[in-house]
Amino acid sequence: MSLLKERGALLTVWLVLMLVANIATFLLYLLLAFSPGGRSLFLPGIAVWTVYLFAALGALNVVCVCFLFLWKKWAFFGFCGSAAVALAVNLYVGVGAFAFVGVAGVVITYLILRPKWSLLDDF
Repeated sequence: MSLLKERGALLTVWLVLMLVANIATFLLYLLLAFSPGGRSLFLPGIAVWTVYLFAALGALNVVCVCFLFLWKKWAFFGFCGSAAVALAVNLYVGVGAFAFVGVAGVVITYLILRPKWSLLDDF
């Protein structure tokens, strides 16, 4: 096996998209956390703790994506854990089928990452 790890275009594009989406998610929830008017307009009836939690999960996902760029296997599992927490909270607050969007992201990430799995460093 070569010492040079080839990420490939598909994985690179997907990781960049995940990075941009998670930065946007983090900033949106952070903005909503400190804007009671925005929270009541966009997330009516949602407890403020969920907004803080989703901001934290967005930040965690940004960290995980950055470490996926560095070929760290734990980052994928961190992303999975974040998606599981988000799914549970979304179901708890009654989001419905939209709650499974994060799980779809994990599945897509795994499918794209699977051919490169042996290149990931064990923790």
